[in-house]
Amino acid sequence: MKRRTFIKNTVAATTMAAAAPQMLSGMQVRANSPYKQLSGIVDDDRILIIIQMFGGNDGLNTVVPVADDYYYTLRPTLAVPKKDAWQWVPSDMYFHPALVKNQYQNGLGGLMDKGWLAVIQDIGYEDPNLSHFRSTDIWLSGINSSDPYVRLDEGWVSRYLTNALPDFPETLPEHPLCVQIGGTLSMLFQSQKGDTGIALTDPQAFFDTGNGLSPDEAMLTDQTAYAEEFNYVRSIAMQSDVYSKVVLNAYKAGAAKRKVTYPTTGLGAQMGIVSNLISGGLKSKVYLLNMGGFDTHVQQQDADDVTKGNHPGLLSQLANSIALFMDDALKQGFSNRVVGLTVSEFGRRPYENGSRGTDHGSSSVQFIFGDEASIRSSRYGHAPNLKDVDKNGDIVAQHDFRRIYFDVLENWFGASHDDAKKIMGSDFAPLGIFKKRVSSVRDVFQGRGESAVEIYPNPSIGDSYISFELSRPCNVQVKLYDALGKYHSTLHSGWLIPGNYKFAAQNMRSGAYICYVQAGEQTIQKPFVVMQ
Repeated sequence: MKRRTFIKNTVAATTMAAAAPQMLSGMQVRANSPYKQLSGIVDDDRILIIIQMFGGNDGLNTVVPVADDYYYTLRPTLAVPKKDAWQWVPSDMYFHPALVKNQYQNGLGGLMDKGWLAVIQDIGYEDPNLSHFRSTDIWLSGINSSDPYVRLDEGWVSRYLTNALPDFPETLPEHPLCVQIGGTLSMLFQSQKGDTGIALTDPQAFFDTGNGLSPDEAMLTDQTAYAEEFNYVRSIAMQSDVYSKVVLNAYKAGAAKRKVTYPTTGLGAQMGIVSNLISGGLKSKVYLLNMGGFDTHVQQQDADDVTKGNHPGLLSQLANSIALFMDDALKQGFSNRVVGLTVSEFGRRPYENGSRGTDHGSSSVQFIFGDEASIRSSRYGHAPNLKDVDKNGDIVAQHDFRRIYFDVLENWFGASHDDAKKIMGSDFAPLGIFKKRVSSVRDVFQGRGESAVEIYPNPSIGDSYISFELSRPCNVQVKLYDALGKYHSTLHSGWLIPGNYKFAAQNMRSGAYICYVQAGEQTIQKPFVVMQ
């Protein structure tokens, strides 16, 4: 279908519908939308890749608690023997062998050894919802509500982008803000102001759909309903043409630079498309990739070989694809611009279900990948206590998933903590995995690293004291968060001059806490414990 036919047929079919949003490949456009480069977030070259593992990934058979005998009691046929698991030396953390063995450059094990991988144990949220679809909506929206009357229809990524770009969508970027590989556009890229991304499976097919739709006809100037609709649909045609061209051009340019060979199907093929688009010059900020099949109720793993079966196959695909992509990014020189994270709507129950599978559980394991300039590679959290479970018999979360989103917003994309709170509608402490870009601003704290802030006594019997010294005047926030990272209280908020400071956290209830001190552009977080 070409320009004139597209416009005339679409106008005839939709006259008087100009007030309704129109989607083309997922991006909302409006009449008279100019195409020009947007400043700020679009000009920054940092990119986020999100891999959605739909179905609920089994965290216990991903990062395996081999030191816990009760794990083998709960899973007599599904447990991964210690001899088969891969240990990250010198820690007591073990990976499922499918994540490492026979993978490109040892898969996630190789990235862990290289300092390019972070592992978050038992990530989830309070009062977990075990519906695939509602829990997915909770993860994608960043809003924890199981109330069916609370509508979750806006993604946290889109809220961030539309907050950073107040003129969107009246002013559109030359390149799509977000790209989803496959499927219909996810809620992650939907907002009240319109969709912030496009969905495509094949860049050539995407081009063929939109190519040539830029209208020959000029915008109509009369004030009739037909003119409004004509101009509206004209902008849809123009955007389709523009984005289809920049996507295909980037894809082809990137394909010529590719340094590794990707699979032709599955997650590996999706990663190959993303690599091409990035290296080919596409300026999209966020990419969403999808894997299905994690709803492993039956025959999760082969009885005679733990590296075979549905779940090991998925883990193998995940590890190989990420390892390929990161090596490609390193060889092409964009590894310091890209980070990625995995999400899954929930985990699985600690015990197997009698069908050599596992049922819907709560907390699970999440991976974050990036080079040493971008992330702090480590294990965040500890092996789960399988005897300390919630009322449903599920693993208790050690980290609220929104700590990762705050981390992305503040430390990767550079949003302020107040902006992150506005975007998320809540207050959580960033987990501290992502690294901020090196700033020319000199240190605010006297002392280096986390030692610049002291908490004593730790543990305490109710009263703790937070002390630090400032080298220059700045705005200072001293906040306390609970063990999951959720806001508890503020000890100070305001301007301080250089000098020594001590703040008291008094009459605290027993539990684990996080102290968050932000002075100017610098942030230090330290855990402490109260034992009454």
